[in-house]
Amino acid sequence: MLRKFSAYVMNKGLLLLLFSFFLSAVLLAQQKVVLTGTVLSADHVPLSGVSINIKGAAKGTVTDVRGKFSLQADPSARLVFSFIGYSEMEIPASAIVPPFVVQMRADSSSLGEVTVTALGIKRKSAALTYSVQKVTGDEVTGVPQTNFMNSLTGKVSGMTVSTSSGLGSSVKVLLRGSRSVSGSNQPLYVVDGIPLQNPVQTVQNGSQSSQDFGDGISNINPDDIESISVLKGASAAALYGSQAANGVILITTKKGKAGNTRVNFSSNMTLDKAAYKPELQNSYGQTAAGSDQSWGGPITNARDNVSEFFRTGRTWVNSIGVTSGTDKMMTYFSYANTSAKGILENNNMTKHNISLRESLKFLNDKLTVNGGVSVTNQTINNNPNAGFQTNPLLDLYVFPRGLDITPYRDHYQVFDSARNLGTQNWFVTPAALNQNPYWLMNRNLYAYKRNRILLNLGLRYDITPWLNFQLRGNADKIIDDNTTKLYAGTTPVYGGQNGAYDVTNLTTTQYYGDAILNMNRSFGDLGINATLGSSITSNSQNGQTASSSDLFIPNVFNLQNMNKGPLSNFGSYSEGTQQLQAVFESINLSWKKWLYLDLTGRTDWSSNLSYTPNGSYFYPSGGLTLVLSELTTLPQAISFAKVRGSYAIVGNTVPPYVTNPVNYVSNGQIVFNTTAPFGELKPEKSKSLELGMELRLFKDQLSFDVTYYKTNAINQFFSIAVPPGTGYSSRFINGGNIQNTGVEATVGYTQKASRQLRWTTQANFDLNRNRVISLASGIDQYVLLQDINNYSNILKVGGSYGDLYGQVVKRDSATHKVIINADGTPAIQSAQAMVGNASPKFKLGWNNTFDWKDFSLSFLVDGSFGGRVMSLTQQILDGYGVSKASGDARANGGVKVNGIDAVTGKDVDVVDPQKWYTTVGNIQHATGEYMYSATTVRLRQVSLGYSLPKKLIANSVIRNVQLSLIGRNLWYIRRDAPFDPEMSLSTGNQWPGLDVGGLPATRSYGFSVNVTF
Repeated sequence: MLRKFSAYVMNKGLLLLLFSFFLSAVLLAQQKVVLTGTVLSADHVPLSGVSINIKGAAKGTVTDVRGKFSLQADPSARLVFSFIGYSEMEIPASAIVPPFVVQMRADSSSLGEVTVTALGIKRKSAALTYSVQKVTGDEVTGVPQTNFMNSLTGKVSGMTVSTSSGLGSSVKVLLRGSRSVSGSNQPLYVVDGIPLQNPVQTVQNGSQSSQDFGDGISNINPDDIESISVLKGASAAALYGSQAANGVILITTKKGKAGNTRVNFSSNMTLDKAAYKPELQNSYGQTAAGSDQSWGGPITNARDNVSEFFRTGRTWVNSIGVTSGTDKMMTYFSYANTSAKGILENNNMTKHNISLRESLKFLNDKLTVNGGVSVTNQTINNNPNAGFQTNPLLDLYVFPRGLDITPYRDHYQVFDSARNLGTQNWFVTPAALNQNPYWLMNRNLYAYKRNRILLNLGLRYDITPWLNFQLRGNADKIIDDNTTKLYAGTTPVYGGQNGAYDVTNLTTTQYYGDAILNMNRSFGDLGINATLGSSITSNSQNGQTASSSDLFIPNVFNLQNMNKGPLSNFGSYSEGTQQLQAVFESINLSWKKWLYLDLTGRTDWSSNLSYTPNGSYFYPSGGLTLVLSELTTLPQAISFAKVRGSYAIVGNTVPPYVTNPVNYVSNGQIVFNTTAPFGELKPEKSKSLELGMELRLFKDQLSFDVTYYKTNAINQFFSIAVPPGTGYSSRFINGGNIQNTGVEATVGYTQKASRQLRWTTQANFDLNRNRVISLASGIDQYVLLQDINNYSNILKVGGSYGDLYGQVVKRDSATHKVIINADGTPAIQSAQAMVGNASPKFKLGWNNTFDWKDFSLSFLVDGSFGGRVMSLTQQILDGYGVSKASGDARANGGVKVNGIDAVTGKDVDVVDPQKWYTTVGNIQHATGEYMYSATTVRLRQVSLGYSLPKKLIANSVIRNVQLSLIGRNLWYIRRDAPFDPEMSLSTGNQWPGLDVGGLPATRSYGFSVNVTF
């Protein structure tokens, strides 16, 4: 029924669109030139598309690409000039005498504010029927990050940003929670209206090891960013179809401008230190000589082996941007260099960004050609492993207390005369969970190199002042080269006897093109903005990989030295080509600036749905906005008020090759497919309802924006086991309903206390509630992850996405007391229990800026409240007897418990610390006992800037100089967990809120210099 209704609405919308084009052409033909003139901006740039209407009549026109207009009007008439982002003007016809020129002023009020929306279309913020939040480029670069998306934390309501460890590591961005079981939950990134691919480079082996080398979005030079619009809901992102099921991060970059040449140079340097370290005990030493644990007798003067392992990192970013042009040709060029070293030895990163954008006008300014090229070259060395294996931090932390690690630091390698090579020096035989951390940092080497080029070209032809046609194309190629070198002497589990070598070369390519017809026309009080277009996106990924876990000749790292055998693998990697074709349309109607109606529709054809009857899928949306402040007279204190509502359906395509799985070749062997074809596969769908209200008071000094949303993701994609005898081991099935409901609120205030003092503040609040309403037919739970180390992520009907499961101590069913075995150890429940969910109950962000004379002070405080996270790091430290908790328990005579003896039934108040912590702690034990509150409140960033007075740089080529002191993550006002909950083992769906030897978050402080010539 909904599909029929949506198709009916869209058919009517298309008829109205065609009728509008016809009617406009007829009206234009009837006009005769009587009044002529030119409309310019305040900086004398011609404004194209300015609406000029005769007040009280249905007649009007718009300016052409040169800002010129002509209109027949009665001499006594009054002409109304209006344009998005500019204050409306009213001029009598009698005053328009050739050569007439009028300059329009930018409008900072609610009605004049402009927002970039889907497909790069600029619209009045007052007309939007959905929630959009904007962040300026200055807010992104104020305190620089190696991945600029981290700069958005706390500044956008409804957005959650988390990251893994290491320089330039990838980020996980969630808008209004997680909802997709098998697909990505991350938003679509769009740059200047064109979708950007965002491949994440990670090496993941469960909780055993995880290494992150970054994502695609971090390749962008943040100094090129003009603004970021966050389209959080389905209605805002509907025109992007299945690519934008989780929202859109819309990035607008800087362009060339007409006028004098401007050069901007910026230099930012920060020093980075570990924000925290694990709490270790200093009272009890090694269990016995040769032991790797610390359950021994009392010690004094324990050496701090941990602090000296971390160094002070440094991030240095230098950037130059040049803007120049005329009204016919505009140029923007930029170069940026990032040089960073991490807080661990040999972990460093370099990145080069070059961008060139050109805009040209031809055919009396009717044809505009935009072109650009961006090149990125990035190298990351030795991002540390997280997880249990080959992780220098865990090996450092569990080093027996009381021992001095200095000899193993200064001589991590010793010469083996029998083998005639250097091998690992360690106090015990190197094992999977115990190696010399300095050896790992110097003899387990990882290099990741990325080269990326983006080419784009756009043509726009203005058929009439109110009708234009544009063509856009984009090519994006990413070449990744990864190498791993494990020297002989590394534990043979990973390095064999002669060392291990791994090489991967991967090329990822995306081609995008679209053709769009745009109309923007007014008929008296009726305004029509319509779009009709089509797009095609083609993605391919292919490459080669070769690995050997035991080389032929020790420590000779090349392909010819790979020892082919069971520990080696040679092959190619390919995901083939995926293609998405689409047709989309939208119509936006406005009436007297108080009523706005949005209707959109998009039909996608996905190659991933081949071999099914569902080759195409249609997604509609509709929205309505009522601007109360324009409809009726409100109290003088209310300068703007509007209510809005929207409903949309968007999709999420499925992975490739699941509709008709085929056999493939690996390491020279044919691997037979064991998954049944899925010919009835349907794309995932999200149905979204959004209601909102915006209010501004006291001439826009005080603003409120509140949104309620409800999203239901249906037709989820599940893989389930099938009975034996079918020839397959698994098959796919559609089903499920995962619901997110929430509230977002933003409050802003700008106060001019005096002519020299200005205070701007904004507070963001959001909460999200997730519930699994149903799964596939016959399924009441679905395992997203079941790790060998007693950790699981399971979806259950009635539960929530991201529920964590782990083993816990066994309790008496009647008294709920911990059961203590006859040998004095706590009993452990065999089945895993639900122990928490990392998702916060709500989040708050408070951003402030004070401007006084030539000084500017800004700071951001944000907090995430509620949720539970798991620290397997702490579990290992307890089990090895190195943690402060294990030391305190020994000093206090034991672990205080509310227990019951399993044999006698008597109460037990104290348990021997070693028996407790070696049973509950250590690897593969009671993970559920290591859950912590995820509540964290911090001083996120601070910037204190000073602009040199103009009189000091007068009569020079320098236009502006700003010097700033900057800092990030300076103070944890509250942190309950032993790690930063924003840091996780991985950014994948399966690993929320899990810490396994992760790198500590960093505290950064430094300076920035910005000079404009």
